[in-house]
Amino acid sequence: MRRRLTIALLTIALAAAAGLLLRHYAVGTVRVAGSSMEATLMGGDLALVTRETGSPGRGDVVECRFPGRTGTYVKRIVALPGDSVVFSGGQLSINGEAVDEPYASSATEDYAVQLGENEYLALGDNRQESYDSRMEDMGPIVREDILGRVRWILYPLNRFGPIQ
Repeated sequence: MRRRLTIALLTIALAAAAGLLLRHYAVGTVRVAGSSMEATLMGGDLALVTRETGSPGRGDVVECRFPGRTGTYVKRIVALPGDSVVFSGGQLSINGEAVDEPYASSATEDYAVQLGENEYLALGDNRQESYDSRMEDMGPIVREDILGRVRWILYPLNRFGPIQ
């Protein structure tokens, strides 16, 4: 009887440890705060995040940190290391080429930046309501600030599905 109890407790402890490791290193969740990602993500949405070690691509929605800030943010990667970015008259151009942004729910005021070797431009889809890489006290993020890719809306159930 004692042996069975020991095995049961050991099994529970190993399962709990495996779950914590999986949540920390493979997948997690994030609760969206505010309106900066509307209409892709709404305030209060619960989303699945995959913890990846690869580099994010243009258009990926990520969970990230901004240096000097507490907490995490959900933003879209708009530009990659080395890109020259210009917003003029609401149109995004990267390296001199116009880029379509069907996910952007509001226009971006004129802005320009040349990204460094390890810098990413992370913006909210609701540009008029987003506090993001365009702000002087935020700036571009580096790869180490990207915690994972936001992939799937889990809650509310009427919005359940992949993130575009």
